[in-house]
Amino acid sequence: MDDAGYESDEELTILSRDELAERVRQRTADLENVMDTMVDVLVKLGPDGRIRMANEAVRDMLGYEPDDLVGKPIDYILTDPDRNAELSAMLHSGEFIELLMRKGSVTDLESYLESTDGEAIPTSLSASVMREDGTVEGIVCVATDTTERTEAQARAEFLHSVLRHDLGNKLTVIDGYLDLLAEGELTDDQRTYHGYAKNGVTEAIDLIENVRTLHQLEADEDLTPVELPRVIRETVNRHADLANKHEFDVTTDVDDLRVEGGALLKELFANLLENALVHSGGSKIRIHTSESDESVTVYVDDDGSGVDREDRERIFDRGVSIGDSGGTGLGTHLAAEIADNYGGDLTMADSPLGGARFVVRLQRA
Repeated sequence: MDDAGYESDEELTILSRDELAERVRQRTADLENVMDTMVDVLVKLGPDGRIRMANEAVRDMLGYEPDDLVGKPIDYILTDPDRNAELSAMLHSGEFIELLMRKGSVTDLESYLESTDGEAIPTSLSASVMREDGTVEGIVCVATDTTERTEAQARAEFLHSVLRHDLGNKLTVIDGYLDLLAEGELTDDQRTYHGYAKNGVTEAIDLIENVRTLHQLEADEDLTPVELPRVIRETVNRHADLANKHEFDVTTDVDDLRVEGGALLKELFANLLENALVHSGGSKIRIHTSESDESVTVYVDDDGSGVDREDRERIFDRGVSIGDSGGTGLGTHLAAEIADNYGGDLTMADSPLGGARFVVRLQRA
């Protein structure tokens, strides 16, 4: 026999039926061992949606014996539909199976599993289709316990509430008393110290508002058509007192356009306007627009000292404050994040007025 086509170290091995069965048994045992050492719940469903197999984690997390779940529908381990509104609706309408058939897998579905003692356990559910020779053989579902993450989110929400409400109210009271104090007779030193206190309180209030905005950015928000002239008009009116205080002339030339956005669009322009009023060192601000078939561009120009070219990218980083004018370094960062969340962007350029130009590009509605 000519064996020139084989490498010298290759070996043709023919397994007996018993050896082949032993290998299959060993591989099956290895797979079951991996499944049973998982901390996540794993269940295999048949094409009919009923549980065919469950791993040991269902005992640790939910209190069920794995064999007791065999033959039960997946709904059996889900809590009431109110907690699983999205998933329950998808299961009952058949959309869940249709989605799996179309995509092959789904990930990170929020769901609640119910333990034997009635406790609702928050989980992140992922599922994928098992196929054999083109035929659907089953569906594998993996549920990860997100209790710690859910509790952390609840704690964060509570702290945000305390920050916005309790601390914000106290700072507002202090700010009011400082205004009353300024109406009285103060020495030059006292008025200087009063100015320091007033600026500190103002920055603290601004910081609370910026933290609130950051918190809102973390939540999913559906984009809707927004009337751009109304947003700009309300933003300018809201800052009229600040413009008078810093002796600014603010003009607008905004076309009647709609953009894709949401509740935070005003915050975007508020941060840019405040930045120009407080930090530019100028006396004029002009807000105007241009448009294309797909986008709308808003220009916020000032006649101040401008921003050096090497700082124009850095100014959008979180916590970066350019120059000696102070601030938390969050305003322009938040404006850029909001623009990005709404499918647009925020850049800087030289202003025709001589100072800085912020360029906001948004999707046209």
